[in-house]
Amino acid sequence: MRRQTIRRAGVVALAMTGLLGIGLPVQANAEQLASSCLSSFCLYEHDNYTGTEQEFLFTSNGCVNAGTLNNKASSMRNPSAGRIQFYNSANCAGSYGYVAAPRSVDSDLTNNGFDNLTSSVKRVNP
Repeated sequence: MRRQTIRRAGVVALAMTGLLGIGLPVQANAEQLASSCLSSFCLYEHDNYTGTEQEFLFTSNGCVNAGTLNNKASSMRNPSAGRIQFYNSANCAGSYGYVAAPRSVDSDLTNNGFDNLTSSVKRVNP
């Protein structure tokens, strides 16, 4: 009986250690995902949604220049229902190089070859 109690206590302690080990990164990720960008589209100067934040409010499908983040954007959030096309030229000239799906995030634009290249963005309904 005593051996069973000790074994159970060990299993509970191991489970609690696992939960605590998993809980901290999840909490950190939740803090990273918190933003003022709730319904519009946002670009960020650095990876992981840090640095200068530029918020874009689209009233219809249209093109908007990147402003202060011209050729400086490294991450993005798109909580909107629209698809966002990224262009490396002002006024959405030429073909687009990256598309942000509706309700998506990308913490590092390097992985798709568009880090520090965005000059303008265009919202397109899916």
